[in-house]
Amino acid sequence: MTTPVVSASAPAISGAPVAAAASQAGRPPAAPRQQLPIRRPQLQYAGVRRGPNGEWLAHVLVDPERGEHRTVGPFPDEHAAALAHDRIAIAFLGDSARANFRPAFHQIEQRFLRLCRTRAGEIDVCRLVAEGTYEDRYATFLRSVLALQRWGEYLNVVIDFFVGRAGEIGEEALVEGGEKLAARFVEMHRNKATRPEWREGYVSWVMEREEDRRKQQQQQRDGGCAGASAVQPLQQQQKVL
Repeated sequence: MTTPVVSASAPAISGAPVAAAASQAGRPPAAPRQQLPIRRPQLQYAGVRRGPNGEWLAHVLVDPERGEHRTVGPFPDEHAAALAHDRIAIAFLGDSARANFRPAFHQIEQRFLRLCRTRAGEIDVCRLVAEGTYEDRYATFLRSVLALQRWGEYLNVVIDFFVGRAGEIGEEALVEGGEKLAARFVEMHRNKATRPEWREGYVSWVMEREEDRRKQQQQQRDGGCAGASAVQPLQQQQKVL
């Protein structure tokens, strides 16, 4: 990981004597030092690549045993490619998928992706994600779930929607029902990583955790070196004795 680089601040020096001395020497006064910009570390998304023309692509492992990958795209930016990678990876590998935005996936979307994968003869998951029709297909699935007379395996999702998240639905949608309620159900179960503000917060959180882990490892290494340096004189003393 790239460590942020911050330039050291110059000591405070009065500008008048410096300018006068430079003038006496026949030289113009030196320009004030400028602080270098801080280089922020960036998260490298798993499975995201640049194509020969600079386009963003998703390179996804779909069969670990055979080492088979699929490359799909192009996508408008690296975030869209990262999300596409996750959707395809979860469809093929489920919980073992290495996902960039795992917390952004509601359990019902993961279920939808697995269903698409089992219908391989009818639905090509990679094409569905790459061609931009995924959101519409997923929204249709969500509407059909809410319209079920018996929710079966989706009962917990519907209970959470009406009870646990009732405050998010809004009174108008709850009272009116119908299409307005279905639209809220779709919106509340969309992937969170489609929202830039969520991605920014999540990536910052990941980077902070990674920085904390790096610091802990450095402290452990420093502690090991300190312990070794403390033991070495004792070992030398024993040899002398």
